[in-house]
Amino acid sequence: MADPQAAYARQWKLGMPALDMTLNRQGLWAMISMGDGHLAILPAADTGVGPSLIEGHEGVSLCCAPDADDHAFLSGGSDGRLLLVDPEVDIPTVLVEGQGRWIEHVAAHADGVRAYACGKTLYRLDEMGKQAAPPVEMPFSIGGLSVSPQGNYLAVTHYGGAHIFWAKEPEKEPRFLEWKGSLLNMAWSPDDLVLLSALQDGSLHGWKIEEALAGGEEHEQIHMQGYANKVHSMAFSAGGKYLVTSGAQQAICWSFSQGRPWDNKPLALGGVDARFVVRVAPHPRDDMVAVGYDDGMIIFAPLDGRMEVLVLPPAGSPVVGLAWNNEADALIAVLQSGDIFMFTVKSVSRFVRGQVGA
Repeated sequence: MADPQAAYARQWKLGMPALDMTLNRQGLWAMISMGDGHLAILPAADTGVGPSLIEGHEGVSLCCAPDADDHAFLSGGSDGRLLLVDPEVDIPTVLVEGQGRWIEHVAAHADGVRAYACGKTLYRLDEMGKQAAPPVEMPFSIGGLSVSPQGNYLAVTHYGGAHIFWAKEPEKEPRFLEWKGSLLNMAWSPDDLVLLSALQDGSLHGWKIEEALAGGEEHEQIHMQGYANKVHSMAFSAGGKYLVTSGAQQAICWSFSQGRPWDNKPLALGGVDARFVVRVAPHPRDDMVAVGYDDGMIIFAPLDGRMEVLVLPPAGSPVVGLAWNNEADALIAVLQSGDIFMFTVKSVSRFVRGQVGA
């Protein structure tokens, strides 16, 4: 157990660098990709059970995501293999191998959609892991891959814009949405109506999807800029009220509940000199955001004016993973050093009461 004076309930040390983390669709398990190709599996609740290591890639995991199966994970690697990982099985299932190229992006949806990307090529798989449609060559290397929350669209970003596929109709021709610059990772609004993409130049660009897909030149486009760094982490807060982003010394939160977000000054949370936000994790139910920095510091920052809480002082290593479990009562945080922290409602409440008492 943690020190009574600490905000975290549990801490584990993996002893090797960590690259990324994701939770399965149920929110019951976390998977952490390690620098030597191993995958660490951890229950996403305070069970007292620590992480276990399984052999993953002969190289490194370049991308990971929750699988279409709500219990499992997907991991794409530099060995050209796409792995299906069951958290309760020691040996992953190989869905794809022998690609000869790195699998750099992967995405899935509960409806059975799976997709992955190698260089310029998009591949789509069905529920059985078989090809659902012929591979598609994009005009440039793929920068991001994402299935919308409702499962309607598959978005593929690259230099010059994004291609939007109909996820449930793989045979249908995609639509191209043009925008200058190199588009990367994405965030969808919970209702599938808005798509935002981070750009290489440190800005955000997006579309109101139904208007954009209807065609014509009059559809309204979304653009926000002014970031010091690229936006590597972004997500919508509970109810889709704010788009919360990294890329600055504060977590920048654009309001999507009061007119056009780019017309209003964004809410900025957790300003700290000489540190940059690298991971954000909005609470699934509460108006609060977990914010992780490039020096390992983590804060809980309310969106409604309540006091911010420092839950982890600077630890000297960037936060590479930050996510809430299915009950929204535990936050898993992973540092590049391989340190894992679990914060629970009880541990943070106990810590806050101790600070106030002091």
